[in-house]
Amino acid sequence: MRGTVRPPHAHGPLRQVLRIGAPDLRRFLLGTALGTAAALCTVGLLACSGALIDKAALRPPLYTLTLLMAAVQLLALSRGPLRYAERLVSHDAALGALGRVRLWLYDQVTPRSPAGVAGWRNGDLLARATADVDLLQDVYLRGVAPLATALVTAVVTVGAVTLVLPTGGLVLGACLVGGTATASALAWLRRRRLGNGEGALRGALAADVVELLVAAPDLVAMGRDEEYLERVLASDAELERRARRRSWSDGAVAAVVVFATGAAVVGTLVTATDAIAAHHLPSFMIAVLPLAALGAFEVVLPAADAVSRLADHTEAAGRLVSVADLDVPVVDPADAAPLPDGTRIGLEAAVLRYQSDGPRALDGLDLDVAPGRRVAVVGPSGAGKSSIVNVLLRFWGLESGSALLDGMSLDQLRQDDVRTRIGWVGQDAHLFPTTIGGNIAVARPGATPDDVAAAASDAQLGPWIDSLPLGLDTPVGERGAQLSGGQRQRVALARALLAGAPVLVLDEPTSGLDRPTAARLVHDVLAATEGSTLVLITHRDEDLVDVDEVVVVDDGRVVGRYSPGAGDGTGDGDGGSSATAARREARAAT
Repeated sequence: MRGTVRPPHAHGPLRQVLRIGAPDLRRFLLGTALGTAAALCTVGLLACSGALIDKAALRPPLYTLTLLMAAVQLLALSRGPLRYAERLVSHDAALGALGRVRLWLYDQVTPRSPAGVAGWRNGDLLARATADVDLLQDVYLRGVAPLATALVTAVVTVGAVTLVLPTGGLVLGACLVGGTATASALAWLRRRRLGNGEGALRGALAADVVELLVAAPDLVAMGRDEEYLERVLASDAELERRARRRSWSDGAVAAVVVFATGAAVVGTLVTATDAIAAHHLPSFMIAVLPLAALGAFEVVLPAADAVSRLADHTEAAGRLVSVADLDVPVVDPADAAPLPDGTRIGLEAAVLRYQSDGPRALDGLDLDVAPGRRVAVVGPSGAGKSSIVNVLLRFWGLESGSALLDGMSLDQLRQDDVRTRIGWVGQDAHLFPTTIGGNIAVARPGATPDDVAAAASDAQLGPWIDSLPLGLDTPVGERGAQLSGGQRQRVALARALLAGAPVLVLDEPTSGLDRPTAARLVHDVLAATEGSTLVLITHRDEDLVDVDEVVVVDDGRVVGRYSPGAGDGTGDGDGGSSATAARREARAAT
């Protein structure tokens, strides 16, 4: 569900992101100063080289060239280290800013997950967190710094030429201003012609590629892979078309800069020739002024490129800021209460909607699970079983009613505190592409190898792990691809056991498993969590053995309760015959 996004303003999002990731001002100024010094070294090197060559052609005494030779050597040796130092300082400042923006984005996504970003595609979020954030580091490296360097270099060079020959300074200044303005205007017009939305197009392409890779086996099996591949190729072709048009525009911008450079060189050469002919300048200046003009134009192309990137930076900043504009579905209280000691959990008249105008996922549901009790929640698909999990873990907020922990409303507690008390194992628990032990240790980063091994043993993974050559160091593959369904669920269970939460919620832990494997998994879970409060969300009657109570849910309400011994155990897959009978009786009563 998307939140309310405020209307876009000119460069408001960019200014906001710049404030978030603002680099250290002294470091940024140092980097700009080093870049300016390197650019001025280029101008000085060309000017001194011209003077040296022109004077040397007249074969004067060697001592008269000593100063120029020393200047050429000094400038030539200084230019490389200055450029390297500028890159080092500027990239350090930009990468620090990038890290701050990425952390800010993570801080925005975390409280909005999973409810706030439910309507967003994973690939698009990934593109915002990677490509868009990476693009914004260029705001400093290829945006502000090149413009500042170009301005200072141009002013210093034009000022120096003006001191030597005012008409030459006027010609050089006019060419610099005209060339920079024309190149920047062309770059800006190119961006206008290409239009906005390139970042969104890249995000959509990333989302399509992720979806295509994840769903590849299903798409191939259904013969739909070509259709999805064509959609990806169409997006890629559009990006390629834009890149081609950008290349032509870049060539036009470069041509303008070359033309302006030539005009400046010829213009200063003509004015210098006239001044020398009038005996207003020494003859060697005929090489100095044109070469100084040539060096001054080194900064024009980066400045034009900085202007052209402004729209890209603004679009990327807008895509990041739009994440912060999403509604936060669950907010921690300003003055959170301390976590109670008990483990009784429940819902009272709970009403939940996933969309403001959508149907009720929970419709006045009541549930009470006493400490140490094992309660199974059963019902057909869409009955509201997983919605109970979403509320207890504070993934979604209730429209009305209460979710309780030891008699205290969860709204009075911090979300992180609640999740230390209530553990969760989902039906499709994510396994990271690392080792078995690494996946288990995610629940408690400071856990020792013995702690991890104990959790694996409690989840009945011990004999299987002992049979593996690498034991807990065995890789599981991408999303646990090298493990079976039952093994993945047991690794997820071991992770939850390692976390040590006294209340454990299992959401369809046997989904996709065969009956014998499912029965063994549930039996092992109950054995491993002896004495803990447990809520088992399931739709399989074979999971109900040994639980204390079965709660039947339908249409977001509790329609019946029974002891598992009351049924014959031959149900229809929706919670057993007793569950079916309870629903029928409730419907008849209403």
